[in-house]
Amino acid sequence: MIGFIADYEFAWGFQARIVGLSKTSPSFYYPPPTTFLGALAETVAKDFAIPESRGRNLMAKMSENLLAIGWKPINCIPIKYSDINRILSIRISGEAGLCPNPRDLNKSFDSPARGKTILCSTDGEAPKIRWFLVLKEESFGFEGKKIRISESNFWKIHRLGSKESLVSAINVERVAVARKEGIVYTNYSYPTEGVREIDRDGRWEFEVYINPYEPSLPDPLSNYLSGKKAIPFRIPILRGQTPPESKIEPLDCASYQAANGEVVIGCRK
Repeated sequence: MIGFIADYEFAWGFQARIVGLSKTSPSFYYPPPTTFLGALAETVAKDFAIPESRGRNLMAKMSENLLAIGWKPINCIPIKYSDINRILSIRISGEAGLCPNPRDLNKSFDSPARGKTILCSTDGEAPKIRWFLVLKEESFGFEGKKIRISESNFWKIHRLGSKESLVSAINVERVAVARKEGIVYTNYSYPTEGVREIDRDGRWEFEVYINPYEPSLPDPLSNYLSGKKAIPFRIPILRGQTPPESKIEPLDCASYQAANGEVVIGCRK
């Protein structure tokens, strides 16, 4: 069992949507956990020469090896909004004809409202978010290769979300973690299923994500709409400089404490 704590600096914010949900779907307060796992899987695939076509299989294997994932803002407040974007209109059937069509440029473009999230800094510095991951093993097998997750993979993450959602790693630590029993205090996001919430300080919101602990291959649209593989997370929102804190008792899940005292909640034991 090994833990990683990684801090990322955002250029402006991010754009992350459920693929296929709608061309005008909203954004999230923070990048979903599966978005972070996808960014991490990209760096692993490059290191071990795994083709993009096997990316989902690699993510499924990484989810199987995941014990806990949580995140918290360091110095930023998320603001969700939508703006108009000019995009190519793609149509492959219908009476209106195919798009895009160079002979009919007016029908070849569309202008949907795309959801985005701006991260507003509270101290004048670049906005930063911290992730805390706990893995069962540092290494695992994948299609005949021994995959090893290290600090370098976290340093190589360059975006979280769309291609415009640029980030830069500013600190990555490999930390020793231990299972913690009983009532715990945390300021990281956590799944609300399988825990008893005793008390909360500060502002916390709900957000529903695709289950990052589900090892099966994901179908983002049907999973999100049906709720079969979606789980609610409680997420912290900064108010000034005081971080939110939650007092909870894990029931059907587990909590893990790093050597620096920070605690993250996993979805399963």
